[in-house]
Amino acid sequence: MQDKTQSIVSQYFSVLEKREKYGIAMPLSMLPGTKNEIKEAIKSALSSTDRLEERAKLKMGFITLSEFIPDEVLKKVNQEWKDVAEAECEGSEESDMTAETDVMGDVVEVQKSIADEGAKLAQELSEFLE
Repeated sequence: MQDKTQSIVSQYFSVLEKREKYGIAMPLSMLPGTKNEIKEAIKSALSSTDRLEERAKLKMGFITLSEFIPDEVLKKVNQEWKDVAEAECEGSEESDMTAETDVMGDVVEVQKSIADEGAKLAQELSEFLE
């Protein structure tokens, strides 16, 4: 594997180690390159290894790219959750249901986007491996 490719893959998997801290999605700005650069690096790494464990990790990493979303979208959802939590702490009941419904709608939209992109990435990976 080329040094640059190896570096991108290594940096990307270092970022993935922080996944648990972020919940449903991670900010796009955390990636060590564009999604396309990382996809190409992973494809290159897949082409240069026959080790089953390594290949499984690379495949998972490829599809996990779907969990990286634009920072502003993630900030918006996180801020909405924070606002709802603060309102609940203050005992404000009048807009709680509306606010929670709005937040849940945004969360579902993000999850659907991640699932759709994950499916596309899985298809792309499958076609690459054929």
